[in-house]
Amino acid sequence: MTGDDLKRERLERGWSQRDLARRAGLHHRSVQYWEGQAEIDPLAHAVQAIARAFGWRVSPHHYARVRYGVLDREAELAAIDHYFAGALRRRLRRMVNRRVICGAKTRKGTPCRAKSEPGRKRCRFHGGKSTGPRTPKGVARIAEAQRLRWARWRAERAAPE
Repeated sequence: MTGDDLKRERLERGWSQRDLARRAGLHHRSVQYWEGQAEIDPLAHAVQAIARAFGWRVSPHHYARVRYGVLDREAELAAIDHYFAGALRRRLRRMVNRRVICGAKTRKGTPCRAKSEPGRKRCRFHGGKSTGPRTPKGVARIAEAQRLRWARWRAERAAPE
């Protein structure tokens, strides 16, 4: 389907672009845009609204025929599955890589407004990195590890080369 087909249908009904837009719940510039297109995407929101205003029904099968040039039923269903699987992959990729507002409680008591790291829920400041041991047992463990580390460093430094 082309924009000329939409225009022809609109003119046959005696509607202006504003009349069609009002019936479809769109801005008249949307109707103008789609009437100027060489090829129309039947899954676009505005096109579906225009089709409903005309009383048309746009099915995903029609979309598969338009996009993939498919005519038989089995290949048509495979093309639809392929299209929707790709759309699902793109949506999941956006969800994984999206950056949300952190929202962690700051020192002032207000929520953090920084963006999170991609695919995470917290920003780089509130990403869950440890701020040190909390219990006396943990403090003793860290102190012993540091004591051993520095003792090794001193021994290596004092050793003659």
